Amino acid sequence: MATVVDTLISLNQQFDAAFNSKNAQAIAALYAADTILMPAPAGQVVKGRQGVEDFFGGLIQAGVIEHALTMTEAVVTDTLATQTGNWAAAMIGEDGVKQQFGGNVQVVFQKQADGQWLAVTHIWN
Repeated sequence: MATVVDTLISLNQQFDAAFNSKNAQAIAALYAADTILMPAPAGQVVKGRQGVEDFFGGLIQAGVIEHALTMTEAVVTDTLATQTGNWAAAMIGEDGVKQQFGGNVQVVFQKQADGQWLAVTHIWN
């Protein structure tokens, strides 16, 4: 039987697969309907599943590639799980050179009534 930590690792893999296959709708499906994104650096707060789809769709359209989430720690209760870790991505600059970047990430997941874990808060820098 999978643990909650195993589930979070799987959700990270699903996020990366969706991002790297340019599927913003599949990314949004990993978030609760009332989710909140707090993008870096000090970006405008994004609310709701449609907002998530639009936000990540914009990053994909802007040329962000090779997204990778790595969990370093998780704190789990019966209905909430907080993941901290790192994210990385890249873009091809106008000069044709790949630029890599990344930072820290925290995602709070909530267990839904159907047993599914969905992100309710996602912040990164």
